[in-house]
Amino acid sequence: MPKSISKILSNEYSFAILTRIFSIFITVAQSICVARYLGPALKGESAYINIIVATGGIIITFGIHEAYPYFKKKLQDNTFLSRYISLVYLIYGIYFTLSLALCFWFPTADIQAAILLMPLAGYARVVNYVHLVENPNKRNITTLSISFITLIVSIILIILTSANFYWMILLLMITHLLQAIIFTYLLRCKPIYDKTSLGLAKELFRFGFFPMIALLMTTLNYKVDILMLKQYNYITYAMIGVYSLGIGLVDIIVIIPDTLKGVLVSKLSKGAATNEVAKVCRCCMASSIILFFIILILGRWAIRLFYGEPYINAYEVVIITAIGIIFIGYFKLIAQYNIVNGKQIRNVVLLAAAVVTNAIGNLLLVPRLGINGAAVATSLGNSVCGILFVISFTRETHTPIKDMVLIKKSDLSLLKNMVVKKQQ
Repeated sequence: MPKSISKILSNEYSFAILTRIFSIFITVAQSICVARYLGPALKGESAYINIIVATGGIIITFGIHEAYPYFKKKLQDNTFLSRYISLVYLIYGIYFTLSLALCFWFPTADIQAAILLMPLAGYARVVNYVHLVENPNKRNITTLSISFITLIVSIILIILTSANFYWMILLLMITHLLQAIIFTYLLRCKPIYDKTSLGLAKELFRFGFFPMIALLMTTLNYKVDILMLKQYNYITYAMIGVYSLGIGLVDIIVIIPDTLKGVLVSKLSKGAATNEVAKVCRCCMASSIILFFIILILGRWAIRLFYGEPYINAYEVVIITAIGIIFIGYFKLIAQYNIVNGKQIRNVVLLAAAVVTNAIGNLLLVPRLGINGAAVATSLGNSVCGILFVISFTRETHTPIKDMVLIKKSDLSLLKNMVVKKQQ
């Protein structure tokens, strides 16, 4: 194997970025297939169900996945993984049973589907996150493979079926289902239940409360606009579908901090210093800005060509929200530093300001500007969120703000060639 390729594959950041580049192409291809298959109206309904599933999944998970790297670092116990996963099996077994019983209490099909999907989404999130901490490279390649399988399923549906509510639910479920099955198999933990299990469960839930609130606020900061748009009678599912497409395309930028965040969590749980956070933040900002300008130049043409004329108004949503999404990388990365170091409350306080900004913005702007008003509110909320996290981190660690923003010569190889020294 050539030396340069070997360096890329051996470095966790470089490998993560490489897999995410492929993931971007697969995600966009799947987005095109799903948007054209469902049409704006079903896509809007899908987005509404998805945010209910995401919100409910976060609440029932209660942040126990966020607790994993903290207790792994604290306990230094070789049996911790098995003890932790054993509790996850038990907790989600209860959740799955309850969801089957509760769904019959609700008369509408969309709410019933959301309730059934909540525990599946929550469980998939937990085992995905644990595998990320244990083996970032293997997790990233597995996630890429799952995305590819989901794309194939989407193509098969387009060829063989006509879009309806039930096929839409399958498309919502398939990724969570594959993650749950595959990551459970890869972890292959032998259940361990003993007299310490109850105490560990209490510690996990106690620790996870504030990360859960923070993650819930993060999701609402991204998606509260969809919930609020649904409450206006003049906003149709088709309009929500156009808006959700715009938000989804902007999420391409978020792929960068999401990728780097995963490896950063692994390194922080193993004792990495604060300068690692600063380095990843400035690389993330530079990469996000580059992606923003690519989207600005090619976005309208790409939407018309790949998604079709019914979605062309999504371009305005993309540009408005992309301005704020550039800053969200700071939140995603610095929040992980806070969690690993047991400072979850700080995340909650800072996120609260961003969520309030977003919600007030939606109330004021949606009646006047429609879906573009929701986009402006989201952009403001994301900008406030990122700036507050930078201020908090730099004050605590005495890191100069320029070190969080300006690329250094030592970073250029990561951005240009995705090659850095192994495990600095």
